[in-house]
Amino acid sequence: MSRKIVRNLIIITLVGLTLFVFPCTIAFSQEPLGEKNEQRDTLQDVKKKAKDPFIAGLLSWFMMGVGQIYVQEYTKGSIFIAADLIDRASLVLLIGHINKKYAPSDNQIINVNWGEFSTGTKVLILSYFTASVGLRFYSAIDAYRSAVKYNDRYVKKDTNAGLSFDVGYERISLGYRVHFNE
Repeated sequence: MSRKIVRNLIIITLVGLTLFVFPCTIAFSQEPLGEKNEQRDTLQDVKKKAKDPFIAGLLSWFMMGVGQIYVQEYTKGSIFIAADLIDRASLVLLIGHINKKYAPSDNQIINVNWGEFSTGTKVLILSYFTASVGLRFYSAIDAYRSAVKYNDRYVKKDTNAGLSFDVGYERISLGYRVHFNE
């Protein structure tokens, strides 16, 4: 791939980051001007705000940062979206490199198996996929943990009643707790 194409891809990525990610970070991280909500949420309203950790992780697996935005961590989500854009641009550059190096002519599709790649190309492919999958796992796990933290922080739990089970060295206990209002 020529230097001009690589330079253009880098410029497009930087412009995309500037026009999309950074304004989203600023817009989502601030409260609307002049609107302070002094009213306390009822338990019904708070339960509506609970975030499902599985959904947050799944969203971040398919597009990094979306799970963080789902749990209202806009700055972290924007950073992961920027990382996802860089990841996708890197994939385009990797495909362009392989196409340029192994295509017989400009208009033909390559048909190359793993054994025909040079050692450097194999290392490049494995490095890309290891970094990409590792970053996706990290993003999904972070979104899951962020949703759990969000729920612990903002969702009220009913601790008045519950079932408990405890296994000790020489005993097993089962308990049920009930709270009666006066």
